[in-house]
Amino acid sequence: MIRIEKLCKSYDGKPVLEGLSLHLEEGQRYALMGASGSGKTTLLNLLMALETPDSGLIRMKPGLRISAVFQENRLLEMMTAEANIRLVAPEAGEKARELLLLLGIEPDSLPQPVKTYSGGMKRRVAIARALLADYDLLLLDEPYKGLDEDTRQQVIDTVKRMTEGKTVLMVTHDPEDTAGQRLIELKGTKASEPTA
Repeated sequence: MIRIEKLCKSYDGKPVLEGLSLHLEEGQRYALMGASGSGKTTLLNLLMALETPDSGLIRMKPGLRISAVFQENRLLEMMTAEANIRLVAPEAGEKARELLLLLGIEPDSLPQPVKTYSGGMKRRVAIARALLADYDLLLLDEPYKGLDEDTRQQVIDTVKRMTEGKTVLMVTHDPEDTAGQRLIELKGTKASEPTA
């Protein structure tokens, strides 16, 4: 599905990714781990064409649709959760409400603008929006940060169920998040081959 060949990216002359080569197979889930500054978020931004590599290639199948959960929630604060979802998934309809409830958003919160939500609630709206978009590849950048322990497991289970058979690349610092995913470790400016 995606082949990355000798990818390089630097900021102010400091290499973040240097000669990175990876092959991501369709229908697989990957967990990307590494120290802060090792290029995890940079790699996601390069895959979404939000940044341009200094050199190297990213080969994707034509017409590949990408959905993402960024480190920031990137919600329109004056709109409701459902309205935020409809911006990227206009056909979601009742599915949006059902998924928000499944992710633990209380029914009485649904008519409220998301500016009234807690950080964890906003995170769940951002996750719901990404899940209901029409995608081939789902990119998740620290998707479970800011969630309390009970809610976190509920969200993890829902994401796993809804992404069954999909291609997912998730950035995480938490080894517990990597269960059932092929692990890629960024070390320095290199990456390990995905391991089961």
